[in-house]
Amino acid sequence: MKENELIKGLDFTWDDINKARDKGRLLSFDLELSKACNLRCIYCYAESGRKRENEMTLDEIFNVIDQAVDLGAEKVVVIGGGEPLIYPYYWDVLDKIRDVNLSSITFTNGTVIDEEVAKRLYDLGEDIALKFNSFNEDVQDYLAGGIKGTGKRIKRALESLLKVGYSSKPDAPKLALETIVCKQNMHEIEKFYRFCREHNIIPYVEILTVQGRAKEHDVELVISPEEGYELFKRLKEYDEQEWGITWPLTPPIAGQNCKRMYYSAYITTTGDVQPCPGVDIPGGNIREKSLKEIITNSDIFKTVRNIDKYIKEPCRSCKYAIETKCYGCRGTALHHTGDFLNPDPTCWWLKRCYNG
Repeated sequence: MKENELIKGLDFTWDDINKARDKGRLLSFDLELSKACNLRCIYCYAESGRKRENEMTLDEIFNVIDQAVDLGAEKVVVIGGGEPLIYPYYWDVLDKIRDVNLSSITFTNGTVIDEEVAKRLYDLGEDIALKFNSFNEDVQDYLAGGIKGTGKRIKRALESLLKVGYSSKPDAPKLALETIVCKQNMHEIEKFYRFCREHNIIPYVEILTVQGRAKEHDVELVISPEEGYELFKRLKEYDEQEWGITWPLTPPIAGQNCKRMYYSAYITTTGDVQPCPGVDIPGGNIREKSLKEIITNSDIFKTVRNIDKYIKEPCRSCKYAIETKCYGCRGTALHHTGDFLNPDPTCWWLKRCYNG
């Protein structure tokens, strides 16, 4: 069996992680550009839509990139906060990233990607994670906030990215398809996963965190832990039987444990620095403190860098935590229970092993 292939920047080896944690370094960081977005996805954690007041200037974005590089960052995840490709200085940000020898991946809804844009991204070597929640255009439109034509434009983006050469050969830029598992698309996740494997695309299947707009739609969206377990189990069996790929059967992402608490930081459009999108507790703001000071001295970062010591029972002594370094989703724990150190209530092992 071989380990699951992932885009570098979404995962690192434990040797890399331990060295970075011990030295107070970064391996990657997430960078929001603006909250402006052309969709209104009903599950959006960031509640994207309109640009926020007091968003970082381009110079401030460049400065925080420089600071992250000084801390050892190898990759930046251009998460947008809204839709990165409608940010007016998106291409300038990519140029800056190349100038400091960072690699990067952009998470995009794809609605503005045609063949010309896809070729420009490919020529820059930009890895892409395309948000793709359903093959059914009506379902995709519904999840995008009822904006008609969204599903059609996302399919155009996928076709354009594949046409220009994404994932076509080992040295080509990587393409991932990101999907949020919900009631509306759960029945087609296995088809989605097979499609990705058969087209050399990395499947990025994630259990929904009830945060942002998802709080208003949780009843209609959220699947049960048992449904999540059965789905992930089938995906794991498929990978092992058809592709010889193995991975830990843990939430919230199929194919990998979340490890970002140990090595990453998330920088919002207004300069707040927090552990990840879900754990939206700032350790400080880059307008007031250096990035180094925030990740080495703030209470929140000192805690998450040692999450295996501070996470509460039964998670701390769970065999999956010990064997695979699993800590579930800290964002889900925070937004469901009010404490990011509590057990992840969506974890199927919590119920199966501890009658939780």
